[in-house]
Amino acid sequence: MISKIEQALIERLTLGLGKMVYAVAGYAGEINDEQLDVRRLPACLVSYGGSAFEAKSMGARGKRYQTTDVFVVLVITRSMRNQTAGRVGGATSREVGVNQLLGAVKTLLINQTLGGLVHPIQPKRIRTIWNNAEVKKEKLSAYAIEFEISYNECNVLDDGRFPEGVEPNEQIFKQYQGKLDEPYPDLLGLNNRIFDPTNNAATEVMVVMEEK
Repeated sequence: MISKIEQALIERLTLGLGKMVYAVAGYAGEINDEQLDVRRLPACLVSYGGSAFEAKSMGARGKRYQTTDVFVVLVITRSMRNQTAGRVGGATSREVGVNQLLGAVKTLLINQTLGGLVHPIQPKRIRTIWNNAEVKKEKLSAYAIEFEISYNECNVLDDGRFPEGVEPNEQIFKQYQGKLDEPYPDLLGLNNRIFDPTNNAATEVMVVMEEK
């Protein structure tokens, strides 16, 4: 699910930001001076920042959980003229300010469900990474905006069972030869009783499923 969310964020930001940035991609340590290409700025980088779990209900198959992931979007811009232009943008379309880019990211992501993949995205906080700092002889600004992204954790196993290797999230167990359980058999019928609450009388009921 983490990879799906990251890819969905990258796709939406890529479409929405258009030519405002050189690239939207997963974060790969670009804050490290050696890995940063200052010629390819502004940039927008997406990174997973951890998860929290909350028990939502208890059923016959155990607890159900809501997962809340934190994703960080790092926006980096280069000041071509002065500190003000680096924040709010310059005279030409090439001079995108870090505040402009930050606002665009918020507009594109807040309250989005990424096509029904998650609950509406909520902003969490913004941190300053660089404020017109000199990096590789260029003046750079960078903010990290954190989003909380929640969804129901449905891929849980019954107590004592192993994956079946059928669902997409279970393919990894099949690939690496982990123990797999046979799928549950099809429901062929029911054999039970109905109780009358007024006199506690019981009536046997049998339902047989037939193929047509």
